[in-house]
Amino acid sequence: MKTFPSLRFWQISAALIALFVSSFATAQTPAKLDPPVKPTVSGKFTGNGKNAAIQFVLVEEEEAFNGKAAVKLIFTEKNPATAKKPSFDAVFGKLGSALRLSVHHDGGIFGCQVAHSAHEKQGFTSLGSIKMEEFKIAGGNVTGRVSTGGELDTFGEKWEVDLTFAAPLPEKLRNAPAAAPKPTASEPDEPMKKEAKPAAGPLIAARKLPLPKDATDVEYKEIVKQIQFSCARPVEAVAKEFSASLKQQGWKDGAGSLMGKTNAILKRKQGEAELTIMIQPAAAGSVVKIFTEGLDWSSGGDAPPATPKKTTGDAPGDDIEAQVQKALKDALKGLPK
Repeated sequence: MKTFPSLRFWQISAALIALFVSSFATAQTPAKLDPPVKPTVSGKFTGNGKNAAIQFVLVEEEEAFNGKAAVKLIFTEKNPATAKKPSFDAVFGKLGSALRLSVHHDGGIFGCQVAHSAHEKQGFTSLGSIKMEEFKIAGGNVTGRVSTGGELDTFGEKWEVDLTFAAPLPEKLRNAPAAAPKPTASEPDEPMKKEAKPAAGPLIAARKLPLPKDATDVEYKEIVKQIQFSCARPVEAVAKEFSASLKQQGWKDGAGSLMGKTNAILKRKQGEAELTIMIQPAAAGSVVKIFTEGLDWSSGGDAPPATPKKTTGDAPGDDIEAQVQKALKDALKGLPK
């Protein structure tokens, strides 16, 4: 005699099927997009006391930085719609006064180029004091407020920004598929398994940086994490060789590098480590200063340190920022305006 499932069985089965279909449909439904907002921007962007009439804001795709998604915001006086490369043209003054920002989706600013028509030096990089407030990427649009919180002095150029803006994401980003939902444990009371993070690699040793072959009077200032040395060759030759050696060691170009006839600023990154290299002319050749972050300064296992010259003492930690700014200002004096 055949036995048939009970009515209760069919009711439960139907409920489970309905739940599955509903969940599947929800998972396949793309995130709802709002209509693209009309780009608007208001506020001030001053340079040496002169306000620029910023009227346009444009959002572009930006490469991920430190594993985090990002966008590029471009604020300009002139309409960037006809520009083939708005990001490039903005920094080089082709769109009037302009501000270009690289921003993580959480609002963190990791790139800032200032190009104000009232500045003698245009297109310089300035980070640290500029902040993003009320930043939001939702429904295919971007809104927020960017501010320096007051007037800043960078390389002798005074500037301030306080802009509130709204703009649509570019079509490529608006139409990007939503990220897949994270899987959940099969059983409610099953403990979630923590994903093992890959072990961090060893830090790059400061004393193993590939210094130029003719580097002399090398000083490793561990307290302030700086390296200084001299070379008999001119700035351009030293910069070229040093750049090639760093590339072979795995260093990548960073934002903010500048190359002039008599001065050079090289920005390099590798993992969490960063280098800011100032190369300036000297009486005989050139002098190089390297400001470092994220390097290993222990002497164990490394090449023996070079005998340093006697100095009046390293700058205390609180003066590092001022020392970097002064070195940058001095280096920029020889760069083309």
